[in-house]
Amino acid sequence: MLSRMKLHFPILAGSLALLGLVGCVSPTAVDFDRAAVETIRDYKCFTIDAREIRENYQDVVLSPIVDRRIVAALSAELKAKGYTDECANPDFRVTFNTVTQTRTEIEDYGAGAFRRYHYYSLGAFNRIEIDQYEEGTFVVDIIDASSNELVWRGAYRQRLGWSAPSDEEVRRIVSEILAGFPPGSTGE
Repeated sequence: MLSRMKLHFPILAGSLALLGLVGCVSPTAVDFDRAAVETIRDYKCFTIDAREIRENYQDVVLSPIVDRRIVAALSAELKAKGYTDECANPDFRVTFNTVTQTRTEIEDYGAGAFRRYHYYSLGAFNRIEIDQYEEGTFVVDIIDASSNELVWRGAYRQRLGWSAPSDEEVRRIVSEILAGFPPGSTGE
């Protein structure tokens, strides 16, 4: 009996690990221009587009408070990676945007039976739950300063709450997005 248990344990453990991996869906997505990887790796200096500049080419829907939190988090994260923002001619520009979308989740729990005690009859019901919520996507773009071309994009998606994200939440999200910058830093 013990030998059978030893035989099945690795299979069970492997199955549980696989289920754990399948159940983990990252809210972060990264894409980049494969042809620009060497150029990106040579970057030393950055600039972050000001709110007024971003208003010229995108809808700016963030509050100025959240906007400042994001700029501070982006700057801190890039400096921690060894980049600087103290130069006359930056190698790349950083810009960001948010997009919201209404999502609907429908959960059908199937039919269930119930009994009415006074009449001793049977019936059935179907329980369906509908959840409608706002989902936000935060997008960070890296634009090559010399060619003015998008070379790297990171996005983070999550269900939105009622309040604006705190400084700590913004730093965590920016850190997760920029974990894949520059390309190759996390094994891309």
